[in-house]
Amino acid sequence: MKHQQLFWNAATTMAQVIGSAGTLFVLYRFLIRTIGIERLGIWSLVLATTSVVTLANQGFSTSVVRFVAKYAALGRPEKVCLLIETAILSIGGMLTIICVVLYPVAHWGLKLIVPLARFEEAATLLPFAFATLWINVVGSVLLAGLAGYELITYRNYVVFGGSVLYLLLAIAWVPQYGLLGLAYAQTANTAVCFVAAWGLLRHTIPQLPVIPRRWDRKLFREMCGYGVHFQFITLSQAVREPVTKALLAKFGGLAMTGIYDIASRWVFTFRELIVQANLVLIPTISGLRETNPDVIPRIYRESYRLVFFLAVPTFALLVVISPVISNIWIGHYEPIFVSFVALLAMGWLVNILSNPAYVVDLGTGALFWVSIGCAMTGVLNPALGYFAGRYWEGTAVVAASTVSLMAGYAVVLAAYHLENKIPFRTIIPQDSLGIVCASAVGVVVFLPYFCNENLRAMNSIRIVCSVAVALLTIMIVPMSLHPMRRRLVNWVWSRLPA
Repeated sequence: MKHQQLFWNAATTMAQVIGSAGTLFVLYRFLIRTIGIERLGIWSLVLATTSVVTLANQGFSTSVVRFVAKYAALGRPEKVCLLIETAILSIGGMLTIICVVLYPVAHWGLKLIVPLARFEEAATLLPFAFATLWINVVGSVLLAGLAGYELITYRNYVVFGGSVLYLLLAIAWVPQYGLLGLAYAQTANTAVCFVAAWGLLRHTIPQLPVIPRRWDRKLFREMCGYGVHFQFITLSQAVREPVTKALLAKFGGLAMTGIYDIASRWVFTFRELIVQANLVLIPTISGLRETNPDVIPRIYRESYRLVFFLAVPTFALLVVISPVISNIWIGHYEPIFVSFVALLAMGWLVNILSNPAYVVDLGTGALFWVSIGCAMTGVLNPALGYFAGRYWEGTAVVAASTVSLMAGYAVVLAAYHLENKIPFRTIIPQDSLGIVCASAVGVVVFLPYFCNENLRAMNSIRIVCSVAVALLTIMIVPMSLHPMRRRLVNWVWSRLPA
């Protein structure tokens, strides 16, 4: 039953990521044609200035997942109920104070970055961005409660339903209200998702009151003890994206910031597709730590092999087809978009390969080296980004962000292998060498073809389709021969309903 539940958690997570990516694709295509790439850059920048608020969320939400899983495994539902109430009251109160303090800071920051002609429009969006973040952050505690019970399927229903609702509201309101309509849509969407998550959580735990009112100091300290490291980790992660976008706006302009936002979401969607399916293991590992810790190293080895098997060809493919995506999404071939995708793909690939170690560390509470790696990323990103932007302008800012991302998460991966005496040669599994070679050949041979506009114009659709088939063949053949393919198919097939 446990394996069946884990399978459906992972399967619905992947379906949710794919579905949300599809709605996002449609939404951005609609926004580019309705309000333009520069105003989309304004919206992206406003969200970036407020996204630092999420640092108040991650420590508690991850603590909720871990300790709900712990007390559920120990058969103590009354502790689970008190834990969730304590987390909601704590994060809601602290977040209110943080928002009040950060609002004037964010307003001042926008005034420095945004051109004067666009500042008033950006400032109008700021209250909605903070309201949305408050609802989102507190709501994520509710979703974390569901995840702790390993009811991640329910969480995925809420997240995907919210994506569809956001798209529909944006299509309805943006033509009438412009960027303000997008703010209305996001605020309404997060409020509906909050109510839905609370209803599902109360259905799962009937003892929960309609309004949380109990607060336990001992449980709060227990969550904080685990969350303090993770809070630091989150701070390092949260500032990376706002800093990158701020430097891009300064050295590259709002249009380049908008293109970066699109490229970042394109790459990050593929990252989420692999990583979110792997994150369902956190409550499982947390429970195993209490009941059967000897199994955890084997889970890491199998998880890493699977992530490597999926991530390397996937990221190679998204780089190769990025010129085609540019034509479809932006409406024309945009070299800067392709460059950003290639740079971001390198950074996020290292991040994905470190994710199995990251997940085990979160599940067991061993967060020291994760903190060091994320701190390195947080320090290097603004330092390298400012230097690169000052001398080489916008694209160099993204390159610096990629270097900082790769450096930080390489530390996480290397530290895990050193601490657990795992040979470094296993970072590139022997049975995956064919996949690595095929992915490299695919990028080197086919990316120049798709980037060459004159060459594409001379060829017919038939020739272009033939090239696409050849690309897929080169990448799929070694995957089909890989032993992980058979194991993955057998695992999925054995858990499908009869």
